[in-house]
Amino acid sequence: MSPQDKVVSINPGVTTNVKGLSVPVKAYSDLAQKELKLLLRAMFDSADDTLFKLSDKASSNEQQERYFNAMRAVRLKRRQMETKFFEGFRKSFDDLASGVSVAARQQDKVSMESLSLVQNDELEERVALETMSNKATSANKTTLSYLNKRIGYLLSREDMVEADNPTAPINLCDYFADCIHLLELEIEARLIVYKLFDQFVLSKLSDLYEALDTLLVTHGALPDLTPKKRQTSSTTSNGTPAQGNGGYGNVAMGGAPAGDIKPIFRSLQKLLSQVQLNSSDVMVAAPNYQGPTQSVGQICQALSIVELPSSGDENELQGWLNFDVREHLRGAMREQGHNGRALPMSRKDNDAINLVAMLFEFILEDRNITPSIRAILARLQLPLVKLALQDQRFFDQKSHPARSLLNALASAAVGFNHQSDRFQERLRFKIEEVVNRVCNDFETNLDLFEMLLADFQVFQEKEAHRVALVTQRLQDAEEGKAKTEKAREWVKTTLSRVTEAYRPLPEFIETLLSDAWSKVLFLNVLKSGYESDEWKEAVFTIEQMLWTVAGEHTRMTRPVLLKVIPMVQKKLRKGLNDVSFNPYDSSRLLKELETLQINMLKEASTRDGTAEQAEASKDYLVKNNNPGERLRESDEELSASETMAAIDQVLTQQSQDHEDDSLAEYLQKVDEFGTGSWFRMTKDDGEVRTKLAAALPKLNKYILVNHAGMKVHECTRAEFAKMLRDGRISLIDNGAVFDRALKSVVQNLRMPKS
Repeated sequence: MSPQDKVVSINPGVTTNVKGLSVPVKAYSDLAQKELKLLLRAMFDSADDTLFKLSDKASSNEQQERYFNAMRAVRLKRRQMETKFFEGFRKSFDDLASGVSVAARQQDKVSMESLSLVQNDELEERVALETMSNKATSANKTTLSYLNKRIGYLLSREDMVEADNPTAPINLCDYFADCIHLLELEIEARLIVYKLFDQFVLSKLSDLYEALDTLLVTHGALPDLTPKKRQTSSTTSNGTPAQGNGGYGNVAMGGAPAGDIKPIFRSLQKLLSQVQLNSSDVMVAAPNYQGPTQSVGQICQALSIVELPSSGDENELQGWLNFDVREHLRGAMREQGHNGRALPMSRKDNDAINLVAMLFEFILEDRNITPSIRAILARLQLPLVKLALQDQRFFDQKSHPARSLLNALASAAVGFNHQSDRFQERLRFKIEEVVNRVCNDFETNLDLFEMLLADFQVFQEKEAHRVALVTQRLQDAEEGKAKTEKAREWVKTTLSRVTEAYRPLPEFIETLLSDAWSKVLFLNVLKSGYESDEWKEAVFTIEQMLWTVAGEHTRMTRPVLLKVIPMVQKKLRKGLNDVSFNPYDSSRLLKELETLQINMLKEASTRDGTAEQAEASKDYLVKNNNPGERLRESDEELSASETMAAIDQVLTQQSQDHEDDSLAEYLQKVDEFGTGSWFRMTKDDGEVRTKLAAALPKLNKYILVNHAGMKVHECTRAEFAKMLRDGRISLIDNGAVFDRALKSVVQNLRMPKS
């Protein structure tokens, strides 16, 4: 029997439609597609705005570029994504009509357990999809069960399961996952788009499912099967409040809210099982142990009586370096036990404690974080142990609020120096305030981390805005210097080019050009540019003047000379007045010029000339595109843009240091540094942390600033490379501290033990 033969009409008058779908199921498909289009439209509109706001608030150029690229990609490929989404949607309905199990196709996808630690991006994506799908399914469990039964009734499929329903959250997530890969985004940007899909589509499914259920009832699909009480999106199937913002809220003391161990945590457990850890293992239940174990609540109670290193003194960091939470916890558990004995803890809880301890071992030794901030962050160790015992998502999800908060605090303090100032003290106080809130207030409420993270981000945005203003002024000043230097070189090059054919020149002419008229040229190129009419007129004035005093004049050119001389005198006088050149020196120079020009008139009247000379002299009456006899005869004149390019090369060569072969590797590194990169730099008064605020390759200049945006150091490309080679400056890894710590833990666990 063909697949289509399986599709039958149960009720009288129900006919089949496209590709074997019954009329009710076809109506179901059409309504779902119509409503999903509206939900997707709202999501894409919001995606554009959200990504733009994120790019505007980005803390680095790299991050800003990432969000801009994501925004452009979503905008350009929006229609392709919608098409791809509904292709998957319709394919599921075709399979449903053909008797193909969608649930069977789900098994072909990559299983969560098959993803290894080296596939963190894919793993993070699958975790996000699974979390969204589970949350939406839980929030609509009852309605979905009725929809599945009604569709199964219409298609005579008693084995109909949720994954066979094309509108089930698990399938909607798969359609969206297929189309989001059209964007080719990095994982951070993809997760933002997934969050929008969760917010604007999955969280709105309740109304859609209600409408679809009503539609099927009107078509006679099991009309007597009705829920006792319609669910809303605000409650789950068991009556508990639905989690928002990614499913974080209160976590029960019993363990992870998802009810199972997460993939990365499971993989870490496998690595831990292959190594022998010391003291903490004494309190762990043996593999074959069947008796009672310490509850998470009992372990957290024991943690609350652990004696911590003193806070705020200069030895706090050393105290935390010598602190082993596992040793202290064992002692506290024995104090709480009967006759100095305590129940063992489960392997899962012990692994969570070990992992947090190992993460903080890395953080406490991380030179990328200044020692005083490491000491403050160390206080988070015990609250995060409590968290890890209750919620293993902490290890799996990059967007976990506690993990994001830890990363934000460490990143904000990357520029801390030993010498304090108001900006640094303000930031230190805020970090301590956040850490103290976590230490004092966290028990089971994950919303605390979200609230503190949001508050800290607002604080950071204000501080970053202040620093950005200072840094921008500095960069504008440096770019202004660069523009000034280029303008001076342009004036110098132009004067050399224009006067070349008339040399040697009288000394006062040299003075008039180099000391006086060069200021007119300089002002014109800065105000109007080297292709403006003002600039060209100022250059033509020089050519006119030089022709009047150094040209070959005869009786044939004398009439033009008589007209040009007063024009030149007038323009020179006005130009020198405009730049406020010394009036006395101006009068003296122009008087000497006038005397020389009169002598040229007298000599011209004694020389015979040709008609060609008379015709050529007319070029000096009116500025044209090719003035001056020398310029007319030259076939090698450079265009303005070509000349400017040559000037850029000259400026670079003039400021270029001697670069020996040993610098090649380090010069390449310098070229790869982006603005916003942080460095440790050794100076005479100790180590300072600096940020690359401006790189001006054309001037061979690099500007380094401190956390407040004030200039700390200025150097050339080769000087920067030499400092790298000599170890006087080194790049600070300001990546997410949790991710770096987790990577280090994995590497250490995989390292063969001798």
